[in-house]
Amino acid sequence: MAAFDWLTFGQAKSEVALRLGDENMVFFEDAEIGLYILESLRFWNCLTAYWATPYTFTFEQTSDNWYAANGSGSPRQQTLTDTDVYTLIEYHLIEPSTGSTWSGTDQFSIDDLAQACSRRRNEILQVAACNLAEFTLPITPNTSTAALEDLILAVRRVRWVPAAGQGSPVTIQRGDSRTFQYFTANYGQTYGNPLRWDVIGSPPQTLTLDTLVNVPSSIQALCIEGGDDFDPPTASPLLMPDDWMWVLKFGAMADILSKEQEGKDVERAAYCRQRYTEGLRLMAFMPWLLQAFMNGVAVDTQSVSGADQTNYEWQSRADAFQEIVVGGIDLYAVSPVPTDSLSLLLMVVGNAPIPENDGAEIQVPRDVMDGILSEAQHLALFKMGGAEFKESMTLHEEFIKLAIRQNARLREEGILSTTIRPPKSKQDVQQPRFAGKG
Repeated sequence: MAAFDWLTFGQAKSEVALRLGDENMVFFEDAEIGLYILESLRFWNCLTAYWATPYTFTFEQTSDNWYAANGSGSPRQQTLTDTDVYTLIEYHLIEPSTGSTWSGTDQFSIDDLAQACSRRRNEILQVAACNLAEFTLPITPNTSTAALEDLILAVRRVRWVPAAGQGSPVTIQRGDSRTFQYFTANYGQTYGNPLRWDVIGSPPQTLTLDTLVNVPSSIQALCIEGGDDFDPPTASPLLMPDDWMWVLKFGAMADILSKEQEGKDVERAAYCRQRYTEGLRLMAFMPWLLQAFMNGVAVDTQSVSGADQTNYEWQSRADAFQEIVVGGIDLYAVSPVPTDSLSLLLMVVGNAPIPENDGAEIQVPRDVMDGILSEAQHLALFKMGGAEFKESMTLHEEFIKLAIRQNARLREEGILSTTIRPPKSKQDVQQPRFAGKG
């Protein structure tokens, strides 16, 4: 694959240090400046979906379960942990960069960082639906409810699976207790196969069906899964794509800088909260899967809601349409369920390429590099606060405008560009999760 070879990571760090007036990297450390450059590269990818990367592998599927596209060998492999977030926050707060421990002032503590990151991480997972998994929930015969595990934040889809010899699996519709009353005959007294499911008229962490299921069966529930609280110094995965780590960082810092006593900084807390809110909106809209091929043949990439509507019971039918079914960020299934090995090529938005050492070239074109360095400079000046940081906002705003121009240009480069890089995910169009304005 072609590569850019005109500016090394070491040269980029030196240029940022020069812009900061700290050529010898005394106040801004070499490693610190490097992290700001990496965050700028990741932010660029979040804004533009720049690094489209092929992901080729042989798919061996023996069941109808969902599969993650961010595992070992994937261009979207999740490698960052909460320790990486703590390190960046410590630099921003002008504290020793000890990662998952604390050796700094009494203004903050590692518990402050861990608690703030834990709270914001689960909020991000809920809003962006970026950590989905399928849970199998048992249903006791002659009942209509199933208990949801503590870590389940939301249910996206439900499929009823009767025991062998008791019928065929059926994907059932989302409803609520009122639709049960209106559209299910003899609701509350009917024994039979369910047609609808509900969570809003049910007790917390309970999924309710519209009938009393009278055969041994289970529920396959596609859910957003939360994460246990971070527990430093043990490093824990973030459960979100690497390139979006900055959203968690700013969300946690909004809380940390709102803390009473010495560490409170209202202006910078407001800035962090704004960046966090913008990040949540971006995560809900930006694509991750651009195109797919099965055994060399191009196939559609369909949302799970769309597949359920137009490719009836695709998990059960051998003659279902060939397509990749997208469950959420980094989660997919194959239709129809393969009975033999299958060669898959997924064109995904890969992680921003991270230079391995100072001699490695940064993989961006010449017209983008100035914006990357300016954004890194802006991030570095956060710890200065006051007028210096306020004045650097112009650098950040110009970086955003650069990304807007990039996206506008790319939209004109193709004929169906908005279907390759849609402004909103198909799933959210077909099955909205939040009421929108404007």
